[in-house]
Amino acid sequence: MLNIFEYKKLMLVLPFAAALLLSGCKEEAESGTPAPEPVDLSQTEDLFAEPVKPNPLTSDPSSVVVRVNGEDITRGEIMEVMNMAMQQLAGRVQPQQMQQLQGQMYEQIKNDLISKKLIDAAVAAADIQIDEADVTEAIENIKTRIPEGQTLEDALAAQGTTMEELTENIKSEMATRKLLESKTEGVAEATEEEAREFYDSNPDNFTKAESVTASHILIQFDEDETDETKAEKKAELEKIRADIIAGDVAFEEAAQAHSDCPSKAKGGSLGTFGKGQMVPEFEVAAFTQEIGEVGDIIETQFGYHIVKVADRTEEGTVSFDEAKDQIIAYLSNQKKQQAVQDYIKSLRDGATIEEISM
Repeated sequence: MLNIFEYKKLMLVLPFAAALLLSGCKEEAESGTPAPEPVDLSQTEDLFAEPVKPNPLTSDPSSVVVRVNGEDITRGEIMEVMNMAMQQLAGRVQPQQMQQLQGQMYEQIKNDLISKKLIDAAVAAADIQIDEADVTEAIENIKTRIPEGQTLEDALAAQGTTMEELTENIKSEMATRKLLESKTEGVAEATEEEAREFYDSNPDNFTKAESVTASHILIQFDEDETDETKAEKKAELEKIRADIIAGDVAFEEAAQAHSDCPSKAKGGSLGTFGKGQMVPEFEVAAFTQEIGEVGDIIETQFGYHIVKVADRTEEGTVSFDEAKDQIIAYLSNQKKQQAVQDYIKSLRDGATIEEISM
């Protein structure tokens, strides 16, 4: 489970990780191998064959890297965030790319922690009040994401924190959000004319690849299973398919009752996906079947499947009318982000920031 009690620190590294964090159950696209062990960057060797200066990732974690208005930021604080970020990226980025990213991320996180120090001080000075009802609602929201059979208190204990610390973290995050939102109150929404200009200037952003919306039922088998056992499982799925075609059971109900994929909780739905996201055998079936048809049994490395396609979108171009609202929202958000960046720059310009030489 993601360490939800350190989300404020993880927010600092979203520019590096956001594009790589995927959601949804698409086991056909996964290798089935266990996730790599967490990376302990405190043990990382030199990043470059000929480093121009001592490697910041292997230095004393208690050493002060930068002082902000008299407050210290240590190498250990930076490395704590680095570890969390790299654990998120582990297994999704090639090892050589990970090495290249580390140096960049170290500098980015250091600068983000400087900004965080300044924002925290600004929040404290503003004496922002948070409604207790909002905090309670946030905690109840977190409880819905706790694995079944575990309590929030159990999760907190596993993370080495307490309910009081969680509550303070939530209040702090809400106060920070309020402060930054106050800096965007006068920012005008993007206009339709601005949206049109963006649309015309970025045609590549509005092409759409062919995609399908599909569901499946999976009966898994292991590589070491005998041909006889596999044949029995295939026969089981043939019977399920026949019952669906005969109208004895709905596809969704059969998926919930028999599928070995976690997508069974959604009636077998895999959502919408494009080419290249599924293993070849599955992709061929999904992109060639008629809409609404329950296809023949296919075999992949994961087992036997039957696929049902709910919708298909052909390759083409998104019209301006289709994209307009999203473009306006995007451009408006960009303006607000710029206002926040300008505010943070003003804090940095007025601060005393002392880089400590290594």
